[in-house]
Amino acid sequence: VKLNPQHTVPTINDNGFVLWESRAIAMYLLEKYAPDSPLYPKDIQKRALVNRLVFFESGSFYQAQMGYFRPRWFKGQEPGGDLKETYDKALANAVTLLGDNQFLAGDTLTLADVGFVCSLGIAIEGAEYEGMDQFPKLIEYYGRVKAALPEYDEEAAEPVGLIRQMIARAKSGQKVHGPPTDSK
Repeated sequence: VKLNPQHTVPTINDNGFVLWESRAIAMYLLEKYAPDSPLYPKDIQKRALVNRLVFFESGSFYQAQMGYFRPRWFKGQEPGGDLKETYDKALANAVTLLGDNQFLAGDTLTLADVGFVCSLGIAIEGAEYEGMDQFPKLIEYYGRVKAALPEYDEEAAEPVGLIRQMIARAKSGQKVHGPPTDSK
């Protein structure tokens, strides 16, 4: 709370400089400690493209995704039709943005892919979104990004497991936050 009044994770303290929001942290760390990394290109136009894609994921895509999954996760209810339509439109937009590229910003893995693969993993592995079969290009892309990030499966295992637990708890009528309730 002292470091981050929003009480969110992740939060970093880099020699007294406190920063939160995962995407801002990633941009900062790449800029400071890996300025020549292809994950966050120096070329201003390439970087602007990566930034646009990062902001698409955090703004449009993630918001549509959470709008769809929140009722399921927190109330054990299936989301309404408008929420599914909005989420499917966000997935279709992602297909359009990917185009014929190997990765979102071209044929090189960037920060945009690192963030997007986490959100996409929620649908594919965590929540097992039944509509993903309509987006085979995104499923192929997901596999490509995971192959380029060998540590992804290990790092994503815990959050994916937590999402699955939340869904199971909500469906069984248990509260989602806090310890499981006794079903007696």
